[in-house]
Amino acid sequence: MSRMSPASADLKHLYFQMLRIRRAEEAIARRYAEQQMRCPTHLCIGEEAIAVGVCAHLTVQDKVFSNHRGHGHYLAKGGDLLRLLAELYGFAEGCCGGRGGSMHLTDLEAGFVASTPIVGGTVPLAAGYAWAEQMKKSGAAQGCASVAGGRMPEATNVVVIFFGDGCFEEGVMHETLNFAVLKQLPLLFVCENNQYSVMTSLAERQPKRDIYKIAAAHGLTAVSGDGNRVDEVYELAQVAVANARNGLGPQFLELHTHRWPEHCGPNEDDDLGYRSPGELAAWKLRCPLLHTQQSLLAQQVCNDEELAAMEAALRLEIEQAFAWALQGTRPTIESMRQHLYA
Repeated sequence: MSRMSPASADLKHLYFQMLRIRRAEEAIARRYAEQQMRCPTHLCIGEEAIAVGVCAHLTVQDKVFSNHRGHGHYLAKGGDLLRLLAELYGFAEGCCGGRGGSMHLTDLEAGFVASTPIVGGTVPLAAGYAWAEQMKKSGAAQGCASVAGGRMPEATNVVVIFFGDGCFEEGVMHETLNFAVLKQLPLLFVCENNQYSVMTSLAERQPKRDIYKIAAAHGLTAVSGDGNRVDEVYELAQVAVANARNGLGPQFLELHTHRWPEHCGPNEDDDLGYRSPGELAAWKLRCPLLHTQQSLLAQQVCNDEELAAMEAALRLEIEQAFAWALQGTRPTIESMRQHLYA
């Protein structure tokens, strides 16, 4: 399948979705100091294009697994902002009943299965889910293309696993890549390479190499791209999702980006000196929202008034979402043993 750039209307929608994630995360960061959210938070400010560009090609029936930095994935997949915020406050109305906090999110109605803080923890779970989808031959049959002289196999629902560059150092990552290729699973691996694991740079943790080439050596179709360009992510994900859906086996995207805040928490930490001087500032000039906004204005898809209207609409939505979440109730002691599996 050839890559196709998003149409003007699609690009406008992608921008709005990125802006929504950015403004929601900024609001979480501002309110975190109120000491009412008592769970650790890992914000994805600066990385929004990856979640939005990939999830643009997913149906509700497709499934997403995530990691500790999962708010953007959750919202991009259609998760409920109200229930996300209630979860951060530990209220029963949260998407995990107030039990999980920021790093444990689930919304099965949206096709968001799970996020967990254990690095690599959701990778084999995503493979297992993809294997189940394959065995069920889920999804609608999609006719006509042929592969190696035969008919395209029945399409399946796709499973996406988001993870960071640090996860690529985990043994379970490579075990799962091996298994996914062996079984030709409808699984898309999305590596958000933000250059750092906590405060340690990629160069201090891994040999000088391209992550996607190591993935390709396992037998996957693997490509890399600019994770701060939502149009590029959209194009790469379009091909990868279609390939996975139509029986061409697991796919791998390495998308380069950078998180702006500290690893865990609401603040910036550039003063700590683990980044090289000017590194964060340079990445901020590559802001995914800024680039997309400039494209929309240059193509006359949006004007300043429309952009201001988006900001106003999101400001109202987020204010109302926090007001709703803060009226939540605490989980009862009687509910402690619900949803436990052993």
